Amino acid sequence: MKATKENIWGFAQNKPTLIVNDIVEKYPEIDPNFLYDILLKRGVFKWFSVRRKLIKLKDIWKKEIKELNHKKSKEEKGYHKAIIKCRAEIRKLCHSERWVAPNFDRKAIEYLISQEILK
Repeated sequence: MKATKENIWGFAQNKPTLIVNDIVEKYPEIDPNFLYDILLKRGVFKWFSVRRKLIKLKDIWKKEIKELNHKKSKEEKGYHKAIIKCRAEIRKLCHSERWVAPNFDRKAIEYLISQEILK
């Protein structure tokens, strides 16, 4: 199934194995380990892992914010505001659109435009 703005949230994500399975399904002659090696070299493993850790960090900060809401000494107020701001920024990244491409990957951006996903 082709990805569109309407259905993109229905696709599982964040696992190199999903990418490997999709490619091997279309091209069964390709060695899955070859694909894993490519994804590893290109940083896909790393960034999927980093995204997962960011989500967990966001949840840890949420818990700390709740705890600080009960205390809030003078020194803790600044920390409280800072952690709220950081959590909001991380949350925004974690919940960002899925039809984006790195701003330095012209061909990927052109693909999104050609698919009318990006204007």
